[in-house]
Amino acid sequence: MGSILETLGIEPRFILISLVGFLILLFVLSKFAFGPLVRTLQARQDKIRGDLDDAQARRDEMVALQRDYETRLATIEDEARNKIQAAVKEAQSARDEILARAHTDAQAIVLRGQEEAASERSKSLVEARNQIVDLATLMARQSARENLSAAGQTGLIDDAIAKIGAQTSMGSAR
Repeated sequence: MGSILETLGIEPRFILISLVGFLILLFVLSKFAFGPLVRTLQARQDKIRGDLDDAQARRDEMVALQRDYETRLATIEDEARNKIQAAVKEAQSARDEILARAHTDAQAIVLRGQEEAASERSKSLVEARNQIVDLATLMARQSARENLSAAGQTGLIDDAIAKIGAQTSMGSAR
C-alpha cells in the first residue's frame, strides 16, 4: 500500500497529521459549537412540544366547555318547554273554569227570568180576577137597581165588557 500512496504522491504522515487535526477540530467544534447548537435545538423542540401540549389542553378544555354549554342549553330548553306546557295547561284550566262559571251564571239568569215572568203572570192573573170581580159586583149592583129586562141586561153586559176592555188596555199601557 505504501507504493500506491507514493505513486499517487500522497505521504502517509500528512494523512496522519490531517486526521489528528480533523479530530481536534471535531472535538473543538463539538465542545464549543455543536453543544450549544444542540442545546438550542433541544430547547426549541421542548418549547414547541410544550406549546403543542398547551394547545391540545386548550382544545380539550374548549370541547369540554362546548359539551357543557350544549348540555346546559338542552336543560334550559327542556325547562322552557315544561314551563310553556304548564302555562298552557293552567290557561286551559282557567278557561274551563271561566266557561263553567259563565254557564252556571247563564243558567241562574235564565231561571231568574223565568221566575220573574211567572211572578208577573201571577200578578196579572190576580189583577185580572180582581177587575172581573169588581166588574161583576158593579153589574150586579146595576142589575139590582134597574131590574132590567133581558134586552137591558144584554146592553148592561155589553157595556161591562167594553169597560173591561178599556181597563185591560189601560193596564197594559202601564
